[in-house]
Amino acid sequence: MYNITVEKMPGCVFEIKPMSIKRDWMDATSENHAYRCFPVTQANVIGWNLTCTKDIEFEWDGINDQTDQHVKIFSPEGSYAGRGQSSISLNTSLVFRTDADVSIWTINPVNYFSEDFETMSNLISTSFYSNPLPLAIKAKKANQRVVIKSGTPIATIVPISLTNLNNTAIEIIEYKDEDRSKEKANIAYGDAAQEVNKSGQWTDWYRDAVNEKAESIGSHEVKALKLSVKDNTKGDII
Repeated sequence: MYNITVEKMPGCVFEIKPMSIKRDWMDATSENHAYRCFPVTQANVIGWNLTCTKDIEFEWDGINDQTDQHVKIFSPEGSYAGRGQSSISLNTSLVFRTDADVSIWTINPVNYFSEDFETMSNLISTSFYSNPLPLAIKAKKANQRVVIKSGTPIATIVPISLTNLNNTAIEIIEYKDEDRSKEKANIAYGDAAQEVNKSGQWTDWYRDAVNEKAESIGSHEVKALKLSVKDNTKGDII
């Protein structure tokens, strides 16, 4: 478990909440089929959700340079177009405090898709960085007013230990299956899964960490991730 504190500056219009498992595009799938994909639903709840309590509105004229002349910002106040390159910087007014071996990784909202904008990823050493968490978004289309409605997920924030990640090497080795036992097991698993899928049902085998015979093949690191926010400025626990 990480120790994370966020100082909320006066006038802050950004909120932090645990990520929701729900996605509009998943709701639109037949019989909510997408929610049966455990790797996707588990990714949906990684980290915390950053939203704005006000609409974010800006327009880019299609010219990329380092000036602030080509992006017009309508809201919210305090936003900055000085980085240029079809982007705006948002003043989150949220100052993160973490231990020395923890950084905050900000990424585009996980499994949210927009044709109008994309959030730029960044990585901040929040053990010493005393300014508000930086957040920048880019327009995808020129000469079109981008309107991001209040409450829309703008970013996913994920704590990460670079200390633990540093010097990690992925070792690639030759695949070994002398007696073809792995191949046979994979074929049997695939054939059984196809039969279940043809019937209109779902296997849930990966979710339950079992094979087609319902035999345990391991366990997930964490099956149900539980994250929360304790907002002492409001007395809320989310």
